[in-house]
Amino acid sequence: MAFDINNVKWLTGSHGLPEAYYKLKVPSVSAILEQIPDPEFEAWIASMGKERVDEIMKQAGFRGTAMHAFIESFVNRYFKTKDVSEALTAAQSDTPSILEKEGVPLNKISEGRELFYKFYYSDFPVEYKELIGTEVPIHSKKLFYRGKADIIFKHRMFGPKVTDFKTSNGYIKKGSVKEYKYKCQLGGYSLALDEMFQEKNVIINAASILCINTKSDVLQEIECSGSELQEYKQNFKTLAIDWHKKNGSESFIQI
Repeated sequence: MAFDINNVKWLTGSHGLPEAYYKLKVPSVSAILEQIPDPEFEAWIASMGKERVDEIMKQAGFRGTAMHAFIESFVNRYFKTKDVSEALTAAQSDTPSILEKEGVPLNKISEGRELFYKFYYSDFPVEYKELIGTEVPIHSKKLFYRGKADIIFKHRMFGPKVTDFKTSNGYIKKGSVKEYKYKCQLGGYSLALDEMFQEKNVIINAASILCINTKSDVLQEIECSGSELQEYKQNFKTLAIDWHKKNGSESFIQI
């Protein structure tokens, strides 16, 4: 990786003397997953045009941001009060104004709210009674990547479990590239959390993507546990190493 003088920051160090710090490029989990070829997505871009696809993805991002905000507000309040009604009221009243300040369009706030209601009326909210955290920053010092986990909680069977929420316009097909990417994402999150919790002897044994479908009230959970999760932890590790090799930063990683 070529040295960039613009990444050097001078700060006051010990004894009041200036010290130079160099900012390294650390990829996100999403950036690492972009290496996975996706012929279906590429064909979509070819048929629709990149500008149109970018706009569609931008609007879908607003919708996802809104849904996440409603769910996060609800889960955090429910964990504190154990009162479903109070948590629902708080999510409904507090979230829209926050999203408006973030520049989320009103129609996307409405769409996000409707997706949240599908979550609320499902069987999933009761799983999060033993919440560990929401919007949890994660990182790996060994493989130099970072990300943010939507929710970590204690599952009644698996113990610590990480879940990420997604919006979708249809059912995620088994064996598809999208499903593979999602499972690699779960592997990346779990791998980083294992490293972060190593001193506490905590291992993530289960992880899932919870897809909330715009066209159905049935939520789809793509789950990895046991040996399958171990496989996807290794798959993501390989992807992370490949990313650093392509970007000339493999000397930083500790395999």
